[in-house]
Amino acid sequence: MTSAILRYPTHTVTVSLCRRTFRLTAVRSVDELITESVSADDIPFWAVPWHAAVGLCQFLCSHPNLLRGKRLLELGTGLGLCGIVAQWLGADVTLNDYQPDALEFARWNASQNGIPHIRTLLADWRHFPEMEPFDVVLAADVLYERHLHQALQKVLTQVTAEHGRVLIADPWRDSAWEFMVEMERAGWRMDFTECRAHLLESVQDVIVFDLRPPA
Repeated sequence: MTSAILRYPTHTVTVSLCRRTFRLTAVRSVDELITESVSADDIPFWAVPWHAAVGLCQFLCSHPNLLRGKRLLELGTGLGLCGIVAQWLGADVTLNDYQPDALEFARWNASQNGIPHIRTLLADWRHFPEMEPFDVVLAADVLYERHLHQALQKVLTQVTAEHGRVLIADPWRDSAWEFMVEMERAGWRMDFTECRAHLLESVQDVIVFDLRPPA
């Protein structure tokens, strides 16, 4: 465990997915990390697991053929759960976040789940680097900040291969539907799947949006 992780009050969360159990080192509570000096953009929501990530993983477990042998990017990875599950299912994964500590947690979580050399990319969507497009792009619970929608749409256009797929999970927020309306206006094609995600002792309805780039 790295020194960055040791700075936080952590616990272990277990999640049953794809007929196995994944272990996540997570912060006990986001509230413990919020101080007067923390800006709204820097609240560490990345530090705890969310139902949307579990719901997206359930979708991945049901569609492993989407992943095997594919180059995959997870945007806003947080603790890394979705990318870890995707790599376990056979994808070649890069985890992205703009918080260095998030990537430290994600790398540690990948290692303790038997994936020791997963790739990471430290980058802000508002200043995203040019790179070879990916076959699959994942994101879970990233649409709550409306002021980042335009930047995310630009990133998705940039990083998704011509015949690629974008899978975004959300806990039925209005802001998510607003984002999808804008994507459809830009020519993206969309399907969606509903599921119920179990995390710790609670259950939440999650929707997984399945997007394809404009023809």
